[in-house]
Amino acid sequence: MKFRQKAQCTQSLPKIPVQKQCRYLTQKEDEEDLDFSFEISPVNLVTTKQDFYKLHKTTERQQEQNKMYNRNDNLMTTLSSSQLPPGSFGLFNRQKNDALHLNHMKYGDKYMIMLARGLQKQNDIKEFNLNDNRMTQLSSSEVIKSTRGATSLSLSKNKIGNGCLEIGNSLVNRDCKIQLLNLEDNKLQESLIIDILDRIAYNRSLKIVNLSKNNISNNCVNALSNMLITNEDIAELYLHFNKLNGIAAVQIFNNMHKSNLKVLDLSQNSLGIGYDWSQSFNKMVQLNKELIHFDLSFNKIDYQITCQIAEGLKKNKSILGFHYTGNCGYVDPKGFLIPIQKGIVEQTQHQIAQRIQGCQYIKQKRLRSYRDSNIKDCCWICEGWRQIEFQWNPQTSGPANDPMFLHLSYLNYDDLYMGKVESGLRVQRMVPPGLSYYFFTNDNMQCVAKDQLHKRWPLPLNKVKVQDKEIDVKLHQLNYMNVLGTQIIDKYYMPIINVQPRQEDLLYIPERVDNRILWTFPISLFKDWKRDNEELIEKCFISDWNQSRITKLIKDDNDRNACYNFLLSNYQQIKDTYKHYACLSPIGDIWAISSLINLQLLSAVRMTEPSEKGIIKQQDMELKYLATISGTEKGNYRKPERGMVRFQFLEMFVRIAEDKYIKNGIAKSFEEALQWMWNDHLKEEFNKYNTQIFRDTKFWNEQCDLCMKHYKTILDSIYIRYSVKKVKPGQKPFMSLQELQEMCAHIGLNQIETFGPNIPLFAFNKAMMTQIDELNSDRIFQMSFVEFLEAFARIAEDIDIRQIGLHLKIEQLIWKCYVLFSDLYALPIQSYFQEEWDQINKQQNNNNKQIIDDDIDDFN
Repeated sequence: MKFRQKAQCTQSLPKIPVQKQCRYLTQKEDEEDLDFSFEISPVNLVTTKQDFYKLHKTTERQQEQNKMYNRNDNLMTTLSSSQLPPGSFGLFNRQKNDALHLNHMKYGDKYMIMLARGLQKQNDIKEFNLNDNRMTQLSSSEVIKSTRGATSLSLSKNKIGNGCLEIGNSLVNRDCKIQLLNLEDNKLQESLIIDILDRIAYNRSLKIVNLSKNNISNNCVNALSNMLITNEDIAELYLHFNKLNGIAAVQIFNNMHKSNLKVLDLSQNSLGIGYDWSQSFNKMVQLNKELIHFDLSFNKIDYQITCQIAEGLKKNKSILGFHYTGNCGYVDPKGFLIPIQKGIVEQTQHQIAQRIQGCQYIKQKRLRSYRDSNIKDCCWICEGWRQIEFQWNPQTSGPANDPMFLHLSYLNYDDLYMGKVESGLRVQRMVPPGLSYYFFTNDNMQCVAKDQLHKRWPLPLNKVKVQDKEIDVKLHQLNYMNVLGTQIIDKYYMPIINVQPRQEDLLYIPERVDNRILWTFPISLFKDWKRDNEELIEKCFISDWNQSRITKLIKDDNDRNACYNFLLSNYQQIKDTYKHYACLSPIGDIWAISSLINLQLLSAVRMTEPSEKGIIKQQDMELKYLATISGTEKGNYRKPERGMVRFQFLEMFVRIAEDKYIKNGIAKSFEEALQWMWNDHLKEEFNKYNTQIFRDTKFWNEQCDLCMKHYKTILDSIYIRYSVKKVKPGQKPFMSLQELQEMCAHIGLNQIETFGPNIPLFAFNKAMMTQIDELNSDRIFQMSFVEFLEAFARIAEDIDIRQIGLHLKIEQLIWKCYVLFSDLYALPIQSYFQEEWDQINKQQNNNNKQIIDDDIDDFN
């Protein structure tokens, strides 16, 4: 038969009134929870006696059932032999037959004695959990005798008294296997405590000892110290809620230099009273490398001692969990002990304070917000903090530039330096369970990692610390992660994390700028741009000369050599002029001069105007153009059929010189004809298109370099986004003309009156470095990053007609580009050149005021 309820008996059975049809607990079956509820109500004595006799009649039947189902009936047999109600208490956990669970049952000595006699024949029980009963020294000895062979003995919240002597005898027994001994809240006498500590000192099986709430005072410290020195096997020691003071603390810490203790609980004692033990503590944490979980909560420790032990604790990297609640200080998220002047403890703090349980992760909820300004009393072990590696991958997260800072919500978003870019931007931190937000500051630019989880952020983040400054965060999104609590210490007391507590963050030291060092080109962002020089120009000319048919037009060797030298001497101007006119009507992405643009060029140099030295008709010039572009190699997309490329541009003018000067008999050689044509028509026009003038006079200077260095992160992001369309797998990224045009459209330049469709064409082509062979290489269509910087500057110069420095125009254009990354980067709060803008605005206001005054004077 199976019964669910149990009546509690406090007197002899006939005198106890119980509910009619009362039922007693039988042994528990699989997956069946115990029900410890009971009800007592007055009923007549006759009914109670009838129930008693009825239960005794069924005893034999219950024993037969126990035998049939292989149930343990030792308790039933023993209890039935006495004059006690047959309570086969449901004590055995069927899933773990070697464990006895009898917690919170409030059984007295009679039941416990009967239980002990019944258990003497039970040799397979290894764990005895007899917490919170009414066992005294009358029954404790009997119970403890029946626990031979046990590995776990938990007797908390009883009054075993002299019964602990029997425990002491078991501890010194050679066959003792007890690993866990829990005598908490037994109100043991000090003499008994000293005796049990002496026995523990020479025991080699114990791993966990709990002597909390036993009024242990300084009188027991010598025995406690001897145990710490002698016994090297105990891993966990709990002395919670006793009467130890500062004198005891000195002896305990002095004897723990070489102790193997992993967990020590000294909470709710009086260590802050009686003696300054800070030096002993500091020496202990410096020498002891085994202790990993330490509780000093509610010990009345003052501010002075807190300051001293906080300094000593910084040198210790092994204590992962340190509790200091209720004293003049708190433990921060990094494990540092932070002293506070007044240790004001809330009245409820004693009740809500969580006791440590070895190195177990205790699932408890901490009140968190989107911005934790000051998390206190942190324990990585109890709260289950998880080791997280934060990293910024320049390939997937976005461009990276020094300095790079990480801002975490549980650290109040204070800046955390991530190190040099070349060393790898990654940092490991312990993160509390729950939702944590974060973002990055990349070279003073607020941003989020696009390859990591991020979501919209509507709340303001004001006064965030960045490099000793307080800024307001303007991001519309933040990165986030939902962290699950975890166990960080394994069963062998070994940490499974790499992060060390109380580790100082990397310190960012800005590079020292020496005012005596002048800005030079080699230290700028433009240093990779290759200037045109004589060697490069000659190689380009030779390539064009060999690809053209000029050698077939000029038969005489001497005349051919003379033309070669003349054209070479003016090739820089010829090349720059071709580049300018090729920008007016490219054929797709191919730079070439169409027939219409060619006539525009010849008109600009007044080639058709009659002169004393000769004349040429427009129809003849068109024929020369057609003769130049026809008859060449077909199938090369870099040489369109209806366009003239660079080497043909050179050839066309040789043909025009022949028709205008030689055929008319004015010139006797090609060299003479070319010289007359150059001086009469080409020289003035061709000298207008020197692309190097823009670089030397406006762009290659310190102000533009500083501007682009300051905003390099956003410039990198723009280049990365618009350098993918025509890049083949394994090829280095480059920006095409189409992508530059798309960039201008996406940032809204098409809405500006000063912007025209030719602006990105001129910017792209003129920013490209000179290439020797344009006919057999795609390099002229592939813009590198340094070339993109110049193209960007040329666009900024063309769309802004104000009389201000180019660096200010570049910054204004960069600000327009933030619309491309509104979810990743925050718009700057003020200009990098704010002082210069203030002066410009002040001058503008003065000018406006002067104009108004002049108008008033004219009116008067």
